[in-house]
Amino acid sequence: MIKVYFFARYREELKIAEETFSEQISDTEVLLTMLRDRGEPWSRVLDSNVLCAVNQVMTKGLTPLKDGDEVGIFPPVTGG
Repeated sequence: MIKVYFFARYREELKIAEETFSEQISDTEVLLTMLRDRGEPWSRVLDSNVLCAVNQVMTKGLTPLKDGDEVGIFPPVTGG
């Protein structure tokens, strides 16, 4: 199982805080594609600027996933 957590505006706009997937998902790009393929609002909200963390470690690009992983999905952040 892979547990996915949605943060900030993603949680608000998608109206979901977390979701569990029982099927094997090979990597973060496959996960994001699966989510975007749900159509609106998923495809609009999860645009190309999504940030991911796997097991509380920020990742870049394609990151392999395995059973038991936790994935956090964040919108881009800005600082000042």
